Amino acid sequence: MNNDKLKFVVDSRSFDGSCVTTMSDGIHGDYHHETLEELRDREKNPYLITVSGNTVRKMIRIHLQSLCAPFNEITEERYFDYMDVLPPIRHTRNFFFLGEPYHADIYRFCFRAGGRYFTGLRSVTTPRKELERQMDNHYRNITFKGDILKEKPMAIFDHARHVILAPYLFVDVNGDKKFIYNLTAGADAPSGVRDARRETARILRSLRRHHFLYFSANEKSDDMETFLDRVRKKKHTLLANGNFLQYPMNRESVSFTGTVKETGEEFFYRIYDRELFLHLLHKMRSVKREMKKQTA
Repeated sequence: MNNDKLKFVVDSRSFDGSCVTTMSDGIHGDYHHETLEELRDREKNPYLITVSGNTVRKMIRIHLQSLCAPFNEITEERYFDYMDVLPPIRHTRNFFFLGEPYHADIYRFCFRAGGRYFTGLRSVTTPRKELERQMDNHYRNITFKGDILKEKPMAIFDHARHVILAPYLFVDVNGDKKFIYNLTAGADAPSGVRDARRETARILRSLRRHHFLYFSANEKSDDMETFLDRVRKKKHTLLANGNFLQYPMNRESVSFTGTVKETGEEFFYRIYDRELFLHLLHKMRSVKREMKKQTA
């Protein structure tokens, strides 16, 4: 029998697949019989809210999708170790699902392509055609060699300084030109030009390292997946000064930017791949997020 009053208590900033508690009568917790306000006080968390069963089921679906990160390359030895540890629950000549669930219907998925081996988490019910599309797309991305283009520098003058601006672009896997970065430096300050060139070289290295899917502006947090996992595990909070996601006029990319509240670490990622962007949207649901309070 359905309980129309049943509520689930969750943190409005993030969801890791579990609820704080349930309220069968919609008012009091099922374990300590506290109201929502009393629970907020005990947990020292003013962000706790109650949601319906339909809402929490949607949150769980998004959480499961967030686990399905981009594939990682592994060794041939690790590939066959995964295959031998338990009989695969599903397999073909080129891929298999490990015979033990990671969470719910999410299993470790392994495949080989081009003499290389890869793994990631996927739903065991994913149709074969979709798995083959993802495998082909991943292999195409990691073997892609993009061309970097530098457009003709422009000189900008104002009353105070003389600035050189040089746009950098790349040609993506579909042959389209995508904007990367403007090298900007004062022409009358040689040290500034050298610093700008070093910054540009670092960004281009990051873009190549991530197969022209995205780049980072912070060497310490260059890998976006690793950065988000670290923030989630340490229960830190991402702080947005405005919006976490910023789009150019032509929507050819999206910039993910902000600050880690507890450490002051700034982060910036420019993403060009649609599937990676959708994964980011799911992943962000499992990380605490707040808007920076504006001061008068």
